[in-house]
Amino acid sequence: MNHFHSFLKYVSFSLVMICIFSFPLSTNARTTTQLTYIEDLQTQNEDSIYSFVEKMPEFPGGEKALVAFLNKTIAYPDEAQKKNEYGKVIVQFVISKNGKVENAKVVKSISPSLDNEALHVISLLPDWTPGEKDGQKVSVYRLIPIMFQNLAPKDSSIWEPNEKTLVVIDDVKMPANFNTNILNSEKLASLVLLQPFPKEEKSKLMSKYGRQAADGVILITSKKSEIEYAYADTLINKLTATGGCTEETIKPEFQGGETKLMSYIADSIQYPFVAKRTKTQGKVFVQFLVNTSGKISKSKVVRPVDYFLDKEALRVVNAMPDWIPGSKCGQKLNIFVTVPVIFKLELTAEEKGWERNNKTVILLDGVRLPSSFNPEWVNYAQLTSYQVLQPSTKEITKKLVSQYGRDAVNGVILIGTKQIEK
Repeated sequence: MNHFHSFLKYVSFSLVMICIFSFPLSTNARTTTQLTYIEDLQTQNEDSIYSFVEKMPEFPGGEKALVAFLNKTIAYPDEAQKKNEYGKVIVQFVISKNGKVENAKVVKSISPSLDNEALHVISLLPDWTPGEKDGQKVSVYRLIPIMFQNLAPKDSSIWEPNEKTLVVIDDVKMPANFNTNILNSEKLASLVLLQPFPKEEKSKLMSKYGRQAADGVILITSKKSEIEYAYADTLINKLTATGGCTEETIKPEFQGGETKLMSYIADSIQYPFVAKRTKTQGKVFVQFLVNTSGKISKSKVVRPVDYFLDKEALRVVNAMPDWIPGSKCGQKLNIFVTVPVIFKLELTAEEKGWERNNKTVILLDGVRLPSSFNPEWVNYAQLTSYQVLQPSTKEITKKLVSQYGRDAVNGVILIGTKQIEK
């Protein structure tokens, strides 16, 4: 299997797994955000169906086994292929106290044939390990988007991405034979296949992207925002299940938007004395609830860095003014927000040492990547080597420049990949 095909399969079903617990938000920003089901705040009785519990239902074998099951079971209906129907069917179902899959229904429809296939796949799911709340087994809602993409060309040739397919990340073309296996799907916002057929489409692609596009284009967009949003109550289930509410969810918003939020956080930080003395820096992620009144509560550190930085991050978040609450179809919602609190010291050049910048030379298997390529996109599990060559002395800098060119004064990163099975 070529690495493009394996990457696309990995990304496709990785995104399915991410979306099992998520739902898209409407936003004026260009980036795509996701809402996940985090906690049930409403008073429930014994027969309630929860969105989130302390111990969530688990598919036999875990998430990888669920991905494998979906990969093996989903079939593209012939009728849908003939009509060129495609899209994402969202199915809601319940994992009962006994682990049974029950009450499956389509909450976002594409067409009868695709809807029926999605329901058919869900009906074949085996029993799960049921969810638990306060030590008791309970019923829990699940939402799974099932993506149908008709890749069959309309001419006589069969096309699929290959080593010659052009890869474009954030509108920047990657070098020929770019190994997509090195990319971490969690850092990607979207992936679109632009197929070189019929001939008119192939001509359009080549006109826009050049001769490399003759074998199609993989268009990738990276995630731009580190802020995440998550539903905190079950009201959303009622709004989506009835079918009467078709509007997208409006996310909670800091007064003035995301830019103002990050400025507020940066201006509010009082750098802890101990952390400053030890030159400790980093990015602390804090999750908090924005309730239907816009009030902030339930804040906690979800990705810590240092005791003192974590404590200061919580103080800054708890001191924030009220937000504009999230809503859907006129109903205000309790929504969790996760934000990064960045601690960065103003150090002298000597104290700071070397730092990567947009002129740092990055080589993938000896081929230079565009300056816009972000090493944070890399899935390190797919690498055989990752070496950083720092221009720490004049002698080393001179040697780097002679070997890698003038930009090597900004450092060099060498990335090596695993051998791909043919």
